Amino acid sequence: MAKGQKKIKRYRRIYGGRSTLSKVMGVVLTFVILTGVACLGWALYEPVSQFLSGTMQAQEDLRPSQPMDTTLSAVDSAPEQPQEPPQPETLDLSQMHGVYLPLSALQDAAALSQTLVSLKQQGVNCILIDAKNSQGQVLYQSANQTVAQVAAQIVGAVDLAQVTSLAADNGITVIARIYAFRDPLCPLVLKTAAVKYQDTEMLWLDNSKENGGKSWMNPYSEIAQMYVADLSLECIRAGCGAVMLDGVQFPTGYSLELAGYGAQTKSRQQVLSDFVVDMQELLEENGGRLVYASSAQAMLGMEAASYESGGLTYPVQNFCPDLRPASLVSGGRPESLTMADPVSQPYDAVKAVLTQLQGSGEGKTFLPLLQAYTAPATTLEYTAVQIEEQIRALKESGVTGYILYNEQGSYSLL
Repeated sequence: MAKGQKKIKRYRRIYGGRSTLSKVMGVVLTFVILTGVACLGWALYEPVSQFLSGTMQAQEDLRPSQPMDTTLSAVDSAPEQPQEPPQPETLDLSQMHGVYLPLSALQDAAALSQTLVSLKQQGVNCILIDAKNSQGQVLYQSANQTVAQVAAQIVGAVDLAQVTSLAADNGITVIARIYAFRDPLCPLVLKTAAVKYQDTEMLWLDNSKENGGKSWMNPYSEIAQMYVADLSLECIRAGCGAVMLDGVQFPTGYSLELAGYGAQTKSRQQVLSDFVVDMQELLEENGGRLVYASSAQAMLGMEAASYESGGLTYPVQNFCPDLRPASLVSGGRPESLTMADPVSQPYDAVKAVLTQLQGSGEGKTFLPLLQAYTAPATTLEYTAVQIEEQIRALKESGVTGYILYNEQGSYSLL
């Protein structure tokens, strides 16, 4: 953890805990130490008492004949009051009108400043950026030791504090997206945090090496969880208002039955749920917010091999379902999606799936990802009309927050 970081009071599931044996030994050791201190204090009482008496008498002899001015100012005499840290403003994610900005849009401070001014004029009050992508790369300048050990920071990484400062000047909140266990880079170095092949020392891959198979972080690993937690806190301390956690899942790919996760005391569903809950509490105590992100299908429990029963079962508040019509046709269709071509019917597609999500996640706050580009191999070109149809579908369902997604960061249609 970074030096000077606010002390973690809870979250033992992430930051580890003491075993029962260690607690008992700690109590015994404390008793022995206190007993020794008491005996030593009794033995030294008489000589120390005599020494202090002599010292005080010597100080009396050295006292000047003229009385000293003991008048103190009101400021000097007042007891020092502990300074309360400033309380961050409550971030209402339901009111975020955001856009995704890629790394290329963040690297030139002058160009970014102009972009932010333009976005603000268009009613944007939030930007989503990648802090750690699905390749395990860290896209901002990090002081984290594990990042350095893994060599995860890319060339051209941005100064995150500068990005958040420029955004704040325009009244724009920054949300940092971090992929959690979908990380093929970290396991190559931190092998104890990796999914193993049948619990051997060999890394499990989601495909053959010849076909580009990748390793995965083990959701059961405390080291893996701590790495994600430390990066998330670093982003909040750099000025981000929230962290969007994506890739909170078990692996996808081939030979899943051969993936080993070590000794287990919890179900797969429980370890994912506990991690997300702990992350929410951790971020909130440090002035930030958590947004849980996945495909709409995964949230609805349709991708059980990796997500178990889905994120909507987790007792956390904020969710970012991927409602881009182009994404709703891959990985299976939600039962509410009855139209033949969701891409050509953005209003109907978004409205139908969001209604199903709201029914399964009553009381949750949704900040959906919407499509702001023309998908490949589709006949319908997405313009401002299609973007507005998606937003209208949200509003009619009582959802006012959203994030528009364009991989290139181009939003001239707004």
